[in-house]
Amino acid sequence: MSPVATPRQREALAAYVAAGGSVLEAAHALGVAPSTVKRHLADLRARFGLSTEQLVYVGRAARWLNVVGLEPAPEGQR
Repeated sequence: MSPVATPRQREALAAYVAAGGSVLEAAHALGVAPSTVKRHLADLRARFGLSTEQLVYVGRAARWLNVVGLEPAPEGQR
């Protein structure tokens, strides 16, 4: 069975990416403490056995990580 990210872990990773890799900005965007974002990212790394950068690639390729501003516009909106 392959690992699965929880919805909150996906939100934390997406906020982290959208914030340009800033834990502080991701925490502010989510309304949580920076330690919470760090914990979600650490849990994801442990669960998948990947670095944060690798998680971004895997999550986007598997379509469970959607980052506002990085996703292509739908066909009719280009």
